[in-house]
Parts: sequence; structure tokens; C-alpha cells
Amino acid sequence: MSILIDLAALLSGYLLGSISFARIVTAVVSPDTDLRGVAAPVEGSEEKLHMSSISATSVRLKLGARYGCLTSFLDMVKVGLPVAFFEFVLSAQPAAYFAAIGGLLGHNWPIFYGFQGGYGHSAMYGALFVLNWMAVPLNFFGTALLYGVLRQVQLALFGGVVLLVPWLWYSEGGILPVGYAVIASGAYLIKILPDFFSQRAIEKESAAGSPEEAGGP
Repeated sequence: MSILIDLAALLSGYLLGSISFARIVTAVVSPDTDLRGVAAPVEGSEEKLHMSSISATSVRLKLGARYGCLTSFLDMVKVGLPVAFFEFVLSAQPAAYFAAIGGLLGHNWPIFYGFQGGYGHSAMYGALFVLNWMAVPLNFFGTALLYGVLRQVQLALFGGVVLLVPWLWYSEGGILPVGYAVIASGAYLIKILPDFFSQRAIEKESAAGSPEEAGGP
């Protein structure tokens, strides 16, 4: 019976996670807006990074912070609700983690949209607010600290997610919390790699064209 509940949690989490509120909010507010390849500024360069995923960040860059925050909130809710159902209503914590995994995978690779989804931050926060709320500020401040050291946004964001592995091992124990953190880290890495390589190419091109690199004054 528990296996069936776990499978139901995984599937329901995935299907709800596959709902793309970035697309829905944009369709309601600005139907003519295309979220594919939204351009984000690159620090220290006049070039822009064309983002590989469609997310709340895409909405923020196109429609402003208000709608970006709304999208992020709805993305958290769509994952948080099934996790909370299995955690508090059925009191089945293993199933709650399966719902969290399904929600993350659905958000990143939604079946309804050709598997073209977001990066996963909002989906992670939605689950973690239910399962281990302290992991959210840990991720936030860890990311900020890493960015201050590395000055590379994708690496800092990835490092913030990786911090969930030791934290959930320490605070929760057991294979499922740690497994969720490992899957979240891997899923996030897969999603940001295209943007990371694109940004590195832009930064190298900008450095090559600078006066110092070109031998100018």
C-alpha cells in the first residue's frame, strides 16, 4: 500500500509541477509576449544572456518584478500543496518527499509544454517550506555568500542548492531527504549548464575585446 501511495505522490507531484505559471501569467497579462530565450544582462558586459529555460525570472525580465514574484509564488504553491497533503493529511513523510521530487521534475521538465520548464528554485522552496523551512534561508544566504566570493551567478546558485545535501542529512537524516537534495542538485545543474557556458563565452568575448587584452592604453 505504501508503494502505491509513494507512486501516487510522485505522479501527482509531477503533473501539478508541470503546470507552467510563467506561461499562464504571461498569457493573461501580456498574450503577445514570448518567453523563449529571454535576454538577461551579464555583469561587466554589454552583451545579454539568452536564457535557456522559461521561469519566474523570465516573467520578471519581461513583465516586471510584480508578475515575476506572483509567478514564483504560484510555482511554490503548486509544489507545496501536494507535499503538504501527503505530509500532514496522510502523515506519510516518505510520500511527501516523493511528491517534492515529482514537483521539481515536473517544473523543470513539464509534460504539458514539451519538457521545456524552469530552473527549479521556486519548486524547491515550495517543498522545503513544508518539509524543512530552515533550508530556505540556508539556501538564500549560502547563495549570496558564494556569489560574493565567486562573482558567478550560476555557480553561486548551484552551490546554494548543493548546501541542501549536508543540511538535510544533518537535520533530517535518512535516505529520502538526502536523496531529494541530491536529485535537486543534479536537476538544477542540468538546467543551468547551458546558461553557464553561454555566460562564460560572453565574458571571454568581452575580456578579449577590452583595452587591456587588446594591448590598448
